[in-house]
Amino acid sequence: MNLGKDIITGLGIKVTSESITREALIRSMKRAVVNYIEPDTGIVRFHCSLTAMSQELSVFLGQNDVKFLADLTDWYDSLDNWVYETKTSGVDEIKGVCFNLLGATAPDWLQSILPEEAIGGGFTSRIIFIVEEQKRKTIPLPIVSDRLSSLREALREDLERIATLAGEFEFTEETKELYSAWYQKEDDKIKDGNPAIEDPRFAGYCERRATHIRKLCMLFSASRGEDLLIMANDFSRAMDVLMSAEKKMSMVFSGLGSTPYAKITEKILTFFRERKQVSRSELLVVFYRDLDMTILDTIEKTLVAMKVIKVKIDTQGGEVYYVWRQDN
Repeated sequence: MNLGKDIITGLGIKVTSESITREALIRSMKRAVVNYIEPDTGIVRFHCSLTAMSQELSVFLGQNDVKFLADLTDWYDSLDNWVYETKTSGVDEIKGVCFNLLGATAPDWLQSILPEEAIGGGFTSRIIFIVEEQKRKTIPLPIVSDRLSSLREALREDLERIATLAGEFEFTEETKELYSAWYQKEDDKIKDGNPAIEDPRFAGYCERRATHIRKLCMLFSASRGEDLLIMANDFSRAMDVLMSAEKKMSMVFSGLGSTPYAKITEKILTFFRERKQVSRSELLVVFYRDLDMTILDTIEKTLVAMKVIKVKIDTQGGEVYYVWRQDN
């Protein structure tokens, strides 16, 4: 994110503070107003565009700040006119809302950041979560090579040109047919109880999946050229990227739940995935701070019933082993 933020701020794109109050963010959005001329009609349009890049999302969103999350949820639909009125500070009117949020956090923090009512609907259904358990590669001494420097400069030049684009994105006839067929198919899958992500907490996300696709299509069109047309290849790239992210997306809420053992159960599941087989005694040694035999028995029965582990007993030593099911 540091690399990206450096490029973005260098282009003069307005980036808000990482720690900011709700009221201050609204004022920053209002001050970010700029205008452009529609190429086809010559009409002058106004928009307030602001970007937030938060390396610690808990700092930006705060702790269970329902009103702040409600504002961000409202802004997702890019309203033409958004008004905030207070008794003492008067009226703040935002024309053409465009708010971009790129945030990072450890999954453990989500429980303290988000109130229960925000999970599954509202705010979280409007986010594309990118979840990874390990870093892609290990580079002890990063070096900026000539190739990377030239790529950085090319990217900066591309972004400068993208920033000058004005007008409405449109589907080509071919893409319209592809998108319409996909939309109908997705709608049928949801009605049949077979959504893209089975976790019920992503039901709201699946309902808004088409909006995520359209926004990604615009991004890929802008990255490809300046014709403001969404080609079939733009749609395919958008689908590939979103489906790739969705493979692990359900893991973002894995430690969140109303049951008292949800968090430790997810820790144990992650441990099983990595080790494939582990003894009961070893599991107790690793997680003795979080569980005892009574809790372990409850979790064991749950995971066996879910068919994610098998229990094997060594008759000679009496040791119990947990084996990760290979079909998971």
